[in-house]
Amino acid sequence: MNQPYSEADLERRRSASRRLGWLLAAAVAAIYLLGLFIKR
Repeated sequence: MNQPYSEADLERRRSASRRLGWLLAAAVAAIYLLGLFIKR
C-alpha cells in the first residue's frame, strides 16, 4: 500500500499544525487576559 503523503510532507504538515495550535492558544490567552482588564 502506498501512502498519499511522503514522510517529509507529513513532517511539514505536523510542524505547520503545531505552529497553528500555538498561534490559536496565544490568541485565546490574549482574549482571556483582555477580558480580565475590561470590566463590564
